[in-house]
Amino acid sequence: MTEPLVDVTGARKRRAQAKRLRTLKRVALAVGVLALIGALAWVVWGSPWLLARQVEVRGTSLLSVQQVTDAAQVPLDTPLAAVDTAGVEQRITTALPAAASARAGRSWPGTVVIDVTERTPALSIPLGREYLWVAGDGVIFHRTATPPEGVLLVNGSVTDEETITALAKVAAALPPAVRERAEGIIAASRDSVVINLTDGRRVVWGSSDDSELKARVVVPLLKVKAREYDVSAPTHPITR
Repeated sequence: MTEPLVDVTGARKRRAQAKRLRTLKRVALAVGVLALIGALAWVVWGSPWLLARQVEVRGTSLLSVQQVTDAAQVPLDTPLAAVDTAGVEQRITTALPAAASARAGRSWPGTVVIDVTERTPALSIPLGREYLWVAGDGVIFHRTATPPEGVLLVNGSVTDEETITALAKVAAALPPAVRERAEGIIAASRDSVVINLTDGRRVVWGSSDDSELKARVVVPLLKVKAREYDVSAPTHPITR
């Protein structure tokens, strides 16, 4: 009995056709993906539907929305995706001392959202008929006709920047046991900070160096009966 002949030529043609079909499908898929990417890119970057239309400011109490908006300089009517959020943040913190930090983000389809964290005062300095608000890093960021409630007040006027920074750092580092009893804080220089307590006693702090260690040392030291507590050299505290 004779075996049937194998159609070698036909099989080769069918394999070639199948290969061409797979290639065409891959090409069509790639073209479709590229077209979709292009369409999405146009929608995000080139269409009039996703432009920066407005600015939303959150987290302010000392600063006004207008102050933050003016400082941010958000380019409206440009693609929202193209807004330089890092630049917005930097412009705000540079222009507005009351802004400790700012975080800018996008809320589609057309809003730039800015969350502001404002500085809080570590102490207040009287200056004429006003009171300067000073943050813990020494930055003067606000002024009012009355001192901020619950904030340590500098006894006397201080204008030297280094002394103001030292006072602010010490005020920020004070433990509650000292802050709650403090009547005021004073310094003739950056190395001579003194905290006056409400009962007439005083704490000689010295410079703002080693404030964390000084804060730990002064709390038990206050239990000793004395009029003055010197922690300017915290490894060798003195009472008088």
